[in-house]
Amino acid sequence: MTTTGFPAVVTAAGAATRFQPFSSTVPKEMLPLGHIPAVEHVIVECLAAGASEVIVVTRPGDHIIPMHVRGLRADGLPVETVEEDLSHGYGNATPLLTVRDRLAACETFTVAFGDDVLLGEQPQGRNLATMREQMRPGTEAVIAAQRIDPNDTRSFGILDTDPDQVQRVIGIRQRPDPETVDEPLAVVSRLILRPSILDRLRPTELARGEVDLGVAAGQLATEARVAVHGIAGHWVTVGDPRHYLDALHTYWNLNTREPATTGDRHQ
Repeated sequence: MTTTGFPAVVTAAGAATRFQPFSSTVPKEMLPLGHIPAVEHVIVECLAAGASEVIVVTRPGDHIIPMHVRGLRADGLPVETVEEDLSHGYGNATPLLTVRDRLAACETFTVAFGDDVLLGEQPQGRNLATMREQMRPGTEAVIAAQRIDPNDTRSFGILDTDPDQVQRVIGIRQRPDPETVDEPLAVVSRLILRPSILDRLRPTELARGEVDLGVAAGQLATEARVAVHGIAGHWVTVGDPRHYLDALHTYWNLNTREPATTGDRHQ
């Protein structure tokens, strides 16, 4: 039996080793873009796209994101946090297994990584809303993607598409050699999925023993119809210091503010 809801799972449970020692106290998803933490940008995006609720899955022992989310919930947003259950294994798909029972009852659901933000969408949530429209009968998943510099392929999952149906994904290669890719189309951390993905979430050698969503989605693409959506806007991440600096530059370039007047300054 399926429910009529359209939940979004926002993953915010990574160890953030590249931001140590900062991230041992503050999760990277709480790094601000403007005056808003990255994870809040993602939550608002999901709700703008029509999510019925947002479930933020946090790492064990994190009290900071749950405290922030309680404030958003007090403001009326349908959002909650759930602590990641590591008995399912470690990896970026473990948050889905943590709330598997809730997702299995839905026709479709959204997954968004809490440290990746889409800036400059007009209107906000446009990409996810369009992806949801692509989930026609017979389609098991829609994956967001963006063209990247060929020299960066070793950092991403790269989509292979059908030459005769360019919107159909036929596989995902994990961090391939740049020489093997002509026009790399990288997986962006936004997916619309059906519950059929859940049975494919397991530790694999390809993911070095982790439970990896990209590996599972690539397997799904070889067995069922999976579509791709080329995102509009700017894809930025706060996942490491260098990319966070790039994200800040992008944010402020898109949100140029007028110089403060005397009346704007604190006396």
